[in-house]
Amino acid sequence: MPKVIIDQGKCTGCGTCLDVCPEGVFRVIEANGKKISEVIAEEECFACRACEVQCPERSIEITGFEMLKVDPPPEYPPEDGRFLRGNDYSPVAVVAILDTYDFKIPPELVRLVEVAIESGAALAGTLQTENIGIEKMVANVVANPNIRYLVLCWRESQGHLPADALINLVKNGVAEDKRRTIIGANAPSPYLPNISLEAIERFRKQVTIVNLISEDDPQTGMDPANVKKAVWSCIQEKPTDFMGYTLYDLGAWPKAPICQRITMRITEPWKPELSEKEAEILQHIKKVAKEKSNQEKSREEETRERRRKEDEKLLKFLGIKKRTYTRED
Repeated sequence: MPKVIIDQGKCTGCGTCLDVCPEGVFRVIEANGKKISEVIAEEECFACRACEVQCPERSIEITGFEMLKVDPPPEYPPEDGRFLRGNDYSPVAVVAILDTYDFKIPPELVRLVEVAIESGAALAGTLQTENIGIEKMVANVVANPNIRYLVLCWRESQGHLPADALINLVKNGVAEDKRRTIIGANAPSPYLPNISLEAIERFRKQVTIVNLISEDDPQTGMDPANVKKAVWSCIQEKPTDFMGYTLYDLGAWPKAPICQRITMRITEPWKPELSEKEAEILQHIKKVAKEKSNQEKSREEETRERRRKEDEKLLKFLGIKKRTYTRED
């Protein structure tokens, strides 16, 4: 059974371990005037090691387990997209933000994706939108439990802000509305209605984002050498320091892959969700419009019937017999 060790001297009681642990292994208590985390359900730990890698103070260590690697299912990756497939057993995927039109993709961005695969990434591709694009990416990542890191690179797209949406998805999750709005995202339409909540939550627990995008130094996220070093760091067996991150291969997420395609449930997710009052008003407008349309149709039918009778009366007055044609005519 895995053993969970907390260095209480380093722990600050920030609660990150509670947020990322899928099995409720931890709780935060106050001891000697200081908040700290403690283990309350070690028997539930299945060594996903999310707490270990995401603890800001590096105060948690999981021991007593074997490194796990799994075969992705035959349907992997379930979603098509603008990406390359590399080593299925690699713990890292690379996401390069696409901030141009499809037909204007710079060769430097293409090369960045190629470098990621050459360096050992499981998947590497571009992300253009803060909704469908993220949904497809989530679907592909949770279908391969070996992927535990997402290296985010190139530069932010100021129109869609997909990098901001992705970071906030992992950090905050989605709201309990029908569009599954990404909490805290600044993107114009950060909605994920077409993928299951199960997949979203698995994604949030399974991966850690390594963000190379920098507004202060844009070249950081655009440098192939940085992407190569990030991928290399993620696949190391021992903890490796890289740009403020401590990276190493955590092994596969120790639960079955979730392999599902996105299902289009909302055709226009960018439209704002209506309040209950607004929905009532809209329904009333539709009802009135329908009634008015029916009234107009009724008046048109009455007009046509009146004209028909007037025509028949005129023909009769003129002594003209109206002839009805059949198929044989």
